[in-house]
Amino acid sequence: MLAAANRDPQIWDDPARFDPRRAIKPNFSFGAGLHFCVGAPLARLELQIALPIVFERCPDLRLCGAPDYSNKYHFHGLERLLLHI
Repeated sequence: MLAAANRDPQIWDDPARFDPRRAIKPNFSFGAGLHFCVGAPLARLELQIALPIVFERCPDLRLCGAPDYSNKYHFHGLERLLLHI
């Protein structure tokens, strides 16, 4: 089920916690096989470029509270992520 992707506690330590510094492991956010997202390479490239810039410009960036996840059909990504600079 798509909602369970990247939340398997046998694979991920504390899978419900947002941790951008988490060790890299197999990731199913972009699907697999025939259903692999064609935009995945662009999304990964954007993150590789953007996140280091954000962290460099905002070294004290911290979460203000728990992330707010969407609960629409089978899409459960972030709906809101409050940060303190």
